Amino acid sequence: MNFFVTGFFLNLKQLQFSMFRLFILFFFLLIPISSWSKSNGMMTIDGNYKYYNVGLQDQFTYVEINGQIENLSGKDHTEAFFTMNFYDKEDILLETCRFAVQGFPSGHKRDFYASMKYVDPKLIKRFTIEFDGEN
Repeated sequence: MNFFVTGFFLNLKQLQFSMFRLFILFFFLLIPISSWSKSNGMMTIDGNYKYYNVGLQDQFTYVEINGQIENLSGKDHTEAFFTMNFYDKEDILLETCRFAVQGFPSGHKRDFYASMKYVDPKLIKRFTIEFDGEN
């Protein structure tokens, strides 16, 4: 009987260890690769918008970008357009992408999503966001 109890205990331990490894694997696959902006936010180049929780997700053939942006411009926008510029450690422009935020009243935060052609996220050291215009 002792043999069966010991075997069961070992199998249970192996199962727990396997589940732990799977949890760690999925945890690291599901979190964004990079998250730069602090929780108190960063201002856009023109100073009229503030962005929060910007993260990059490596999708192997492109890079997915998401975050939040707050309208501090004093204007309501039906649709607002922004450009993101990504730079390397020598401050050389690596890539640019654009995104739009719809239904963007003054004083409100909105989630945004963008994608850009593939750039190794490890090469990106900083980025800027600038307001391009509105509809």
